[in-house]
Amino acid sequence: MDLPTEPIGSIPRPTELMDALQALGAGRITEPEFSAVAARAVADTVRRFEATGSPVITDGEQTKPSFATYPIHGLTALAHRRAHLPGRRPRLHPQCGRGLR
Repeated sequence: MDLPTEPIGSIPRPTELMDALQALGAGRITEPEFSAVAARAVADTVRRFEATGSPVITDGEQTKPSFATYPIHGLTALAHRRAHLPGRRPRLHPQCGRGLR
């Protein structure tokens, strides 16, 4: 029995994008500089999906800070500039720390 499947959701990020996320969070690059790196990562992901012939093409969530925190990324009403996931020790994501005020 065939079970057709297509990859959706997060695709591993390139090293350049991971480095840029950290640099943005640390204030070493600007938002426009990060956006340029992210645009290259998205273009590469889309190109790779297209090369497979997949009928489902996504951005691979390349620009999301984390699958666990992107729904709340950028919100201004979080206490202590952190998001807490039950059962896990709270930690500050490099990009989230920059975005919350």
